[in-house]
Amino acid sequence: MMVLDIENLKEARITLILVFVNVMIFFLFNVAIPIEILLLFVQINRNIFENYEIWRLFTAMFFHGDPIHLISNMLALLLFGATIETNKNITHLQYLIIYFSSGLIGNLFSLILLPIDSISLGASGAVFGLIGVAFIMVVTDYQPLLFLALFYIAYFILTSFTPGINYWAHLFGLLGGLLFGYLFYRRKRKISSVY
Repeated sequence: MMVLDIENLKEARITLILVFVNVMIFFLFNVAIPIEILLLFVQINRNIFENYEIWRLFTAMFFHGDPIHLISNMLALLLFGATIETNKNITHLQYLIIYFSSGLIGNLFSLILLPIDSISLGASGAVFGLIGVAFIMVVTDYQPLLFLALFYIAYFILTSFTPGINYWAHLFGLLGGLLFGYLFYRRKRKISSVY
């Protein structure tokens, strides 16, 4: 079902844990911990290239620059994450693969395509991966929503090109989500419809 209700939200435990962790990290690092410590975890391209600080590609997914950045990502995570996590055609392991792999794909392409002195952070690549999977779900099983889904994706992509936003993470996170949506959802639905 593509409509998120309170029962789905209660069942979306992984999504709720991800939201909780992101919110806790935001408050912890903005209230109690000095900025120098925060800079050990965000994606700083130069540090990854020169000092091989590869962990930044992963840890950057849990940090956000300001409350609006955090709130927008967490609302999208709740909406798309809970919808995907509670779908019977997606396993919990697949959900985690979608989320973290899309985030890593977005961050990896940001590393390659942004200038070496770029700094980026946020769960946007992972969230865009979830949007990609949701789009595949609409294309596969909810065609009446297709126009709305296309409009929504076009809007999100266009707003990604505003200053200060890592559009590469958004774009490649979305592409990762489309790929995983095909592999984990559409292909499975095609196979199950044959039998």
